[in-house]
Order: sequence, then structure tokens, then C-alpha cells
Amino acid sequence: MDHYTLRCLGCGQCHADVAEGFLLSCDADHRPAFLRAEYEARELAPGTDHPGIFRYADWLPVRKVPLAAGMPAVFRSQTLADRLGLEHLVIAFSGYWPEKGATFETCSFKELEALTVTARVPEAEGRTMVVSSAGNTGMAFLQVCSELGVPVVVVVPQTALPGMWITNQKHPAVTLAVLSGQADYLDAIQLANLIAQQDGYFAEGGAKNVARRDGMGTVLLSAVEVMGVLPHHYVQAIGSGTGGIAAWEMSQRLIADGRYGDQRMRLHLVQNAPFAIMADAWQDGAAELPPLDEADARNRISRVYAGVLSNRQPPYAITGGVYDALKDSGGFTYQVTNEDAIRAAELFETLEGCDLHPAAAVALAGLQQAVASGRIKSRDSVLFNATGGGIKKIEAAGCRLRLEPDIVFSKGDATLAGVAAKMAEFHRVRSR
Repeated sequence: MDHYTLRCLGCGQCHADVAEGFLLSCDADHRPAFLRAEYEARELAPGTDHPGIFRYADWLPVRKVPLAAGMPAVFRSQTLADRLGLEHLVIAFSGYWPEKGATFETCSFKELEALTVTARVPEAEGRTMVVSSAGNTGMAFLQVCSELGVPVVVVVPQTALPGMWITNQKHPAVTLAVLSGQADYLDAIQLANLIAQQDGYFAEGGAKNVARRDGMGTVLLSAVEVMGVLPHHYVQAIGSGTGGIAAWEMSQRLIADGRYGDQRMRLHLVQNAPFAIMADAWQDGAAELPPLDEADARNRISRVYAGVLSNRQPPYAITGGVYDALKDSGGFTYQVTNEDAIRAAELFETLEGCDLHPAAAVALAGLQQAVASGRIKSRDSVLFNATGGGIKKIEAAGCRLRLEPDIVFSKGDATLAGVAAKMAEFHRVRSR
């Protein structure tokens, strides 16, 4: 804890982290604002004593370091770059592609945030962490917490359950909770918040957790080690936008370092139409998201190819959120159709040799739009964050274990009293 403090982006107040759980917000009276980690180390100095992404431990808000961790595979593309007409395209692949050195067994960059969040949990913490997810984040926490024995409840909507799997045996302290019916990510978030209010539990915090953001920011650190400088452009698909914010925050640290260039790195953030509320707002010049018709939003979410890109209340307008990141970086947003994303996935597999997760395919389709529009020039340096892939490779290895829920909630259970009763019954059954 001594190597970082937490600064409120709303009022500038600096905080030490808390002894239990995580400090997630400032208690001063102002509009919602993120905390940002500020590190004692002012220069990037990758270490050699820690595994994977923890070689960047000086720039991670962690209290301990696990014995094993992966990191993205970063490589300069030739075949895809040639097809797109780009001279300096670097791919950061966070999935399962052992030939390239990527070994995230849930096939998603969400393992980056699960690793750093669990490493931020205090050693003496006796409560159980509660995490909400639309799919990939949940799998990552189930996998990492099972490996490390960290108590967690992962809450997902029922629509995500068919895709829930890990590659190791689930630890007894790890619980998968499912919200039944036509629930979505926001419903899962709201249920997780109710569980976190019960005695013995605490909220992981989502985008407010600095460990989540800085864990994902290690993608940029890995890329800069290969490139030697900050790229001109950064391309990623977004659902909540936390990954884009993470890259922007890390780019500011690298600029302050002074050895990687002083140009701002433009964010190119991509959403999957027809559910593209942040892209809509940014393209309309709006600093706030407009009110959503719930039925219409749920209908649009049900029709997207990349279901994980489906947060109805993303951190867009919060100080330090997506709007600020796009504005400060001179960024752009894109909307791509399901068909465009599917074609992009086929192109990547043909040219580069690995399947992409739907969210990464959405990002590639957005990169194609950015090049076609002239926003990205042929000689510009580009970092394409391929946030997941390699499911075909992990399936061929035959080590996926499908998960069944430990506890199922209905919409009617989603009250403080309902959750308390359900959790009490769950513990009675488990203790028999």
C-alpha cells in the first residue's frame, strides 16, 4: 500500500487505501468522480522478480503478488497490416494463443483485472468479495479466485450461464450466482450490490476499482515495451468503457515518464450496433447519456453479436470516465453491425491464424472503419487491443469445465430482504 495513493479526480483530495476491502470513491460532496492511483515510481521500470503483468507491480495498486500470472502477447502484424494498408500495426492479444505466448485460459483480457483486483484484497480480509458480470469478467474471477483461493460471489444474468466455464476445479470459497429470467448486465450489477450489503460481503466496485482499470492498462505497458513509444492510435471495443479509460490513464503516466513521446494517444472506441449508447452520445456531442427506454434497451441488447458489450449504465459522464477520456485524447467512437464483426473475425482468423472473441471482432471492424474514414493514416502507429480469442484452441486442449450455478435468484428476490433470505438459506444448505 505504501507505493500508491488514491487521488479524487473531482476535488483533488488524496487518500490512503483502506485496511479492509477497497476504497472506491471520495466522501467529499461533489459530482461522481473516479479515484486514480498515483504511484511513488514516476518512471516505468518493469521488474524481473514477479510473473506476467506483475512485472509492472510498481504501477499497480496491489498488496501482494501471486506466484503465477500471464500477460498479453504483443506482436507486430504483417498480414493483417498489409490487408488494412497500415505500416505500423501492433496487436495486443489477450486470450489463449500459446504459440504467441498468450495463455489466458478463459480467453479474455478480463483475467488482467481479476489478477490485479484479487492482489489488492488485503491479506487479513475475512469477508467475501462480490463481482457482477455479463460473462467474461465473471469467468475471469471464477478462474483466478479458484486458483488463488480468494472467496468471491460472481453474479451473472441467466443469459450468460451457457458461456460460463473455467479450466480448473472451482474452489469451495467461490460461488456462482445466477439471476434468472430476462435479466441483463445492469440487473446483475444491482443484485450484486444487494448481496454486497449483507454481513460478511463487500463490493468489488467495477470501474470504480483502480486495480481493475490499472490491470487492464498493462496492455498498453506491454505494447509500449515492444513499440518503444506511445502509439498514435488505440483501438478497442467497449461495453462499460473501462478498458478505454484504463488505456487513457496509463498513457498519461507514460507521457509523464517522458521517455515514450509526448503526443496524446487517440482512443478509437467501438460499440456493437444496435446497442451503442456511448457511441451515440459521443457522436451527438453529449457529455451525458440520454435517458433510456428500458424495454427498447433490452430489445437492442438481445440483438447484438457481442453480448458482453451491453452495459445500460456505463461510466460515461462520471469525472474521469469515458467522455473525459475521449475528449482529452481527441478520440472517436464507432458503431459496427453484427455482420461487419463476423466478417472481421473471419478475416483475422484467415490472416493471423487465431479465432477472435466477438468483442475483439467488433473492435477489428471498428479499426477497418477508422482506416476507411482516413482517421488512421497508413504511416500512423496503431495498437489494436484484441481483448479475447483462442476459444477454438482451448477447446482443442479439452480442458473447459462448464459451470452450474451455486445459487439462483429470481427477479422477486432482488430486494434487501429477499437477498438476505436467499443467502441465509444458501449458507444453511452449504453447511450441512
